[in-house]
Amino acid sequence: MAVISTALALAFGAGLAGSAVHLAHAEPRKTTRLAFSVGSSMSASGSRLSGGRSIGSPTDGHLVGGVRVEESPWLRIVPCHRDEDVRWGIDPLVSSIDRGARAVRKQFPDSVLSVGHLSRREGGEIDAHASHESGRDADVGFYVVNQQGKSIFAEHFVPFVGDGTAPSWPGAKFDDARNWAFIASVVTDPRAHVSHVFVATPLRVRLLAYAQRIGAPYATRVRASEVMAQPRAGLPHDDHFHVRISCPPGMEGCIEQPTRNVARARRGHTHTRAHAVLATPPPVPLAPPASPIPATGTAEHERAHPKGSPVPSEDLPAIPAAPAPPAPPASLESPIDDVDGVEGDGEGDGK
Repeated sequence: MAVISTALALAFGAGLAGSAVHLAHAEPRKTTRLAFSVGSSMSASGSRLSGGRSIGSPTDGHLVGGVRVEESPWLRIVPCHRDEDVRWGIDPLVSSIDRGARAVRKQFPDSVLSVGHLSRREGGEIDAHASHESGRDADVGFYVVNQQGKSIFAEHFVPFVGDGTAPSWPGAKFDDARNWAFIASVVTDPRAHVSHVFVATPLRVRLLAYAQRIGAPYATRVRASEVMAQPRAGLPHDDHFHVRISCPPGMEGCIEQPTRNVARARRGHTHTRAHAVLATPPPVPLAPPASPIPATGTAEHERAHPKGSPVPSEDLPAIPAAPAPPAPPASLESPIDDVDGVEGDGEGDGK
C-alpha cells in the first residue's frame, strides 16, 4: 500500500513538473500596448503616487513619480530627441496625448504622432525651455503628408506657413484633417483640462477655418479657439504644438500659473526657444450682439447697411479671431499675462 501511495505521489509530482515546464514555454498572452509606462513613488505622507505629481509651476517646479511616453504604432519620439529622455509627465497629460494619437490613427490608419520634449524624469530646468519643468507641458509635432496624402516624417520639427506648406521641406503639407482631429481630441478630453495650445497664428486660423468648413461641433471650435494662441514674444511655434494642461483637481503643491524662476533670472540664464508671453486677447463672443438689428427699410437700417453691402447673418456667431484668456484660479485677483514666468528677463521665445 505504501509503495502504491509513493508511486501515485511521484506520478502526481511529475505531472505538476510537466505542467510547469509547459507553462514556462507557453506563448505570452497578447495584451493591448500602451504608449506610456507608469512610474510611482511615495509621497511625504507615505501614500503611493500613481501617475505622478506636478509640484510648483510650469516654469519653476519639479515632477514626482511621473509617466514616461513610449513609442507605439500610433506614436513616435522625434528622432533628434530619442536619446534625451525628456519625455516624462503626469498621467493626465501623457494619457491625453496617447488618446489623441489613437483617435487620429482610428480615422487615418497610417498616422503616427511625433512627440518631442515633455519634462525630465524629476522635472526641473531644461535647456532651450523656459517651462516644461513640472510634467504639464508637451511639444507635439504636426501631422504632415505628401502630395498624395500619405504620412511623411522628419528627423526634427519643421516650420509651416499659413498656406500649409513648409519652405524647407518641398512637397510636404500641413494636414488639416489630422491636426484638427488631434486638437479636437485633446481640447475635449474629460480627463485632462488643456489650458493652452501654443501655435502660430496662421496655423491656428487655418485649423479653425477647416473645422468650420467640415461642420465640427460649435462647442469644440470655441474651446479650441480659446486655448490655441501664439506666444507674444519670440518664435511663433510654427513647427509644433505646445500642449499645457491645468493642475489636476486636488493635486497639492501644483501651481496653475507660471511663476518667475528667480534662480534662473539671477544666473542670467537665457533660452533660445522659450515659450515666453501670451498676448492678452479679447474675449470670445459666444452669442450674437444684444442690440436689435434695425428693421429693413428704415432710415437707421439704410445708414447701417448701404445698398450693395452685405447684411450680417443672424445665425451662429463666427469663431473669434483671437482666444480668450484662461480663467485665473480663484485665489488670484486677475489673470497672469506672463504665461511662462520670464517677462522682464530679456529672454526669447522657447519651445
